[in-house]
Amino acid sequence: MLRIVTHIERLLLVHDCVIVPKFGGFVLQAVPAMQHKEEHTFRPLRKEIGFNMTLQHNDGLLPESYMQMHEVSYRQAQLMLEEDVEDIKNILQQYGKLSLGVLGSFSIGEEGQMIFHPGETDLFSVGSYGLPVFHFPVLAPLEMEREEAVLLTSQKEKKDTLYIPISRKLIRTVMASAAAVALFLLVSTPVRDVNQEAYTASFVPTGMVVQKPVLLEAVLPDSTVAEADTKQESSEEVIAREVKKVVSVPAPEKKAFVSRPVVVQPKKMYHIVIASFPSESQADEFIAGVDRNECKHVSKVVRDGKYRIYADKFDNREAAESYMATLRSNPKYKDAWLFISR
Repeated sequence: MLRIVTHIERLLLVHDCVIVPKFGGFVLQAVPAMQHKEEHTFRPLRKEIGFNMTLQHNDGLLPESYMQMHEVSYRQAQLMLEEDVEDIKNILQQYGKLSLGVLGSFSIGEEGQMIFHPGETDLFSVGSYGLPVFHFPVLAPLEMEREEAVLLTSQKEKKDTLYIPISRKLIRTVMASAAAVALFLLVSTPVRDVNQEAYTASFVPTGMVVQKPVLLEAVLPDSTVAEADTKQESSEEVIAREVKKVVSVPAPEKKAFVSRPVVVQPKKMYHIVIASFPSESQADEFIAGVDRNECKHVSKVVRDGKYRIYADKFDNREAAESYMATLRSNPKYKDAWLFISR
C-alpha cells in the first residue's frame, strides 16, 4: 500500500491528475489567494487535493512510474499496480477507513459510499511554496492615531511633573527670620563714653606715675607734707631711672677689621730656548759646550720632565723677542724659540 502512495505523491508534483485504475483519480485544484476579513488573514495561492471516483481508466502514468522506479517491464509494472489497488480495497472494506499520508484518508459512509478527506498540506503548491498564511490587522484611522498620540504625550507629561508640598507656616517663619536679621543689621549700635586713658600710649607705665596731693596740703600738718614731698622726690627718681633704662640704646659693637692676605701673582718670564733634552746629564753637557761670549746667561729650566736650555731670560716680552731675533742671526741658534713660564 505504501508503495502506491509514494508513486501518487511523486506524480502529483508534476501532474495535476493521477488516475488509479479501477479505483479513482486524484486531482489537484487551484485555490486562489483569499482574505478572511473576520480573522484579518491572507492566504496565498495554493492547490488542494480532490478525488474523482469516475476516473478509473488507465492513463499509463502509474505503470510508467512503477517501471522507472522498480526497473521492471510494463507488464510486471501493471501487475504490481493491480495488487496494490486490491490491497487498498480490501483494507477499506475490512476496517472502514484508510489513510494515505499527506494525500488524505478514505472512509465508508452510512450508505456504503466511499468518502475522501483531503490532507492539509502545501507540498503540492509549488508556485507559492514558502508563502505562509499571515495576519495583518486593520489600520486605525489617522485621526484616532493622532488622538492616541496626544493622550500618551499628556500622560507622559503628567508623570514627569513633580509636586513638592511646602507648608505655608514654614514660609512665614523664614520670612519673619529674614526680616529680623535685616532690621538688626540696619539699626546702628549706640556708642557710649569711651575711656580715653585706655587708648593712650606712653613710655612710662601709668601705675608708676604719682600725682601730687594738692588738697592735702591745707589739711595735713607740716611733718606729713614733708614726708609726702620726700616720697614724691624718691618716686620721681625711680621714674627717671626707668625712663633712662627704656630710652637708652646699646651702642653698636665695633667689628674688628680682618686683613686679607694679598695674593701675589707669579711674574711671567720669557726664555729664549736653544735646545731641549730629556735628561739632566745631557742638558749639563750641552751647557758646558756653549760659548759664553755668545750666550752669557745660558742656563736650563725644567718643565713637564724636559730640560730646556735657554740663552737668556727676560721679564719683558718685547725685549725677549728682540734678543731672539738677534740670536737667530747666528746659524747655530737659528731654531731658537720663545718659552713663557711663570
